[in-house]
Formats: sequence, C-alpha cells, structure tokens
Amino acid sequence: MTNDFLITLFSADEPRRHRVIFGLLKRQATVSTEYWGLRYDLLQISGLMPRLDKAAFDQRIATLVTEGLLSEVTEGQYVLTAAGQAAQTAYQTAHYVPEHLAVLLKYDVLTFMQAFWLANQVVSEVAYENKKYYPLQIDPRTMLAVKQWYANMNSPRLVATWALTIQRFLQRRPQADADRLVATWVGHNTPGFNFEQLGFPATWTDEDFYFWQLDQYAIWSEELQRGANTPLKLLWDSVAHRPLLPNSVQASYNGVIAGRPMDEMVKSRRLKVGTIREHLLTAAIWLPIRDFPYKNYLTPDVVSYFEEKLVGPIDEWEFTTVRTSDDPREFFLFRLYEIYLTKMEVAARG
Repeated sequence: MTNDFLITLFSADEPRRHRVIFGLLKRQATVSTEYWGLRYDLLQISGLMPRLDKAAFDQRIATLVTEGLLSEVTEGQYVLTAAGQAAQTAYQTAHYVPEHLAVLLKYDVLTFMQAFWLANQVVSEVAYENKKYYPLQIDPRTMLAVKQWYANMNSPRLVATWALTIQRFLQRRPQADADRLVATWVGHNTPGFNFEQLGFPATWTDEDFYFWQLDQYAIWSEELQRGANTPLKLLWDSVAHRPLLPNSVQASYNGVIAGRPMDEMVKSRRLKVGTIREHLLTAAIWLPIRDFPYKNYLTPDVVSYFEEKLVGPIDEWEFTTVRTSDDPREFFLFRLYEIYLTKMEVAARG
C-alpha cells in the first residue's frame, strides 16, 4: 500500500488542496489556508512538521498519485481513490497515528521535547560532577533557554527532584512506552538509543517514531501544566507556552471585544482596515464559537441575504453569488458566515 503519513490527510468525499495541507504542516498558514484547514477538520496538524521541505512534499504527493492512491480532480485538489481508501485503512493499522495533536496547538511540545533532552543531559552530568562533555545540538534559541533555566537552578536537590519528577511521570505510562522513552535519552556515558534499537513494530518508519515521541511529550505537557513548580515544570514554563492567536491578531481581537471602533484601531495601530479584518477572520477560525462576537457583523439582514443567495454545500459556494459592490467588507462577511456555519456543524457533531 503506502508508508506515507500524508495518505491519512486526504478524503474520498472532499477534494483537498495539497498546498493547504503543506501550509498547515509547516505552520506557514495564510487566512485562506487556515480557513480550508478548518473546513477539512485538519487544524490540529498545524506545525506538525515544521521542517517539511516543499519539493519533498510535492514529490510525496506525486508518488501517491502515481501509485493510484490519490486522484487530482482539479488543479492542486486531490481525493482518495478506492485504492487510496484501502491504503489509508492499511496505514492506520500498520503505523503509529498521533493521538494528541490538539495538545500541540496549546503548547510548544516540539520545543519542550528538545529542551528536555538537553536539560536531562545537563542534570545527568551534574549528578556525576562532570563538566567536560559535548552537549546535544538543538535549536540555538532553545539551547539558550535551557542555559538560562539552568543558571537559575541553585538548589542542591536539583538532581534528586529532577529524578523524582521523571519517575512519577514514567510510572503513569505503559511500561513499554516508559522503557523506550528512557532509552532515547542522552546522559552521562549514555548515548541514547536510536529508532532502530528500540524494538518498535517492523512496519514503523522514522516518521512513526517522531509522532510517538511527540505524543509522549504532549501527554507530559498536559501533566506539567497542572503540576507543582518543580525544576522540570519551570523548564516547561520557559519554553512550552504557545498563545492560540499571534500577538497582532490578539490585539485586534481584544480591541473588538473592548468595543473599539475599527477606524480608531486603524489609526492607533497604523494598520490597514483589511489587515484587521484578516486578524478577525483568523481569530474566528481558531477561537471557540462562543468567544467570537459574530453578531457584531452577521446581523439579521446580512444572514437573511446570505440564506437567500447561498445554497448547497459550503465548499461549493462562490463569493460572486453574493457580491454587490467592490467593498472588501463584503468578502469579510461572506467568509465569516462560512466560518460561523462550519463552527455550528462541528458543534452539532459533538
């Protein structure tokens, strides 16, 4: 069949744009990408593969097409073939499918994972009073964060507290997961096992191993978020917090919630009104339906007009059907209405 995780991101019933999937995986999303991610119910994969190469991604898509698993229905839009549906089912049986992707939207699990690797190595060497070792090479900003964290760790009980915190987490994990997780760690005279040494199923790939690791640290992140201020929690606090909305989007949203007029925000923040409207669409996409003031914009008259003009599946709607002028605000209302209805669909599904 196929060993490619991408097969799980397509549908037999809904044509999906491969550029949208790439943008989500890289977390290089425009408002349009985020909107279609919402429609595809794929926002949870945002940032899952931050190092994904575009040329390599395109080749993977081309291979799935060549193998008869994807069919291009219009330029850049693909659906699963019958063989693709079978391959998708077979993939999910033979491979590791991440189960905690929603946690990655709340916390920077990937950065926490790297920070832990280095911090754990540092604490291990401290336990043996060894100052001459080659530190793990991770992202420079994350390495700096670990150095700053360690500089503030003056407790003589650092090693004991660190070990106890880890032990308590591992005791709550299945034994096989706990053993494999520990085996991956680098420490004093311990190089750490690689994927091939850990005894995972023969059908797994490096990608499966990566997803499995992310799930372990996602579970740990949820526990640390609720936990006491141990040295490990302090490390997590310094690297794992991820705001749901970018700062500029949050500022626009806060202004609307505070009742600030659009013209005032445009002047005070020196932004175009179109930029603020894009910020609001982004906020509507990511926030729970109850947290966005849809009624400020989707008035009864606007909704009545849309209900009269827009029929059939949402994904087949065209803006030209409701456009009456060149006012950009019309598209903003059209897209916001689509987002609102999508959120209502999700809520109805439970």
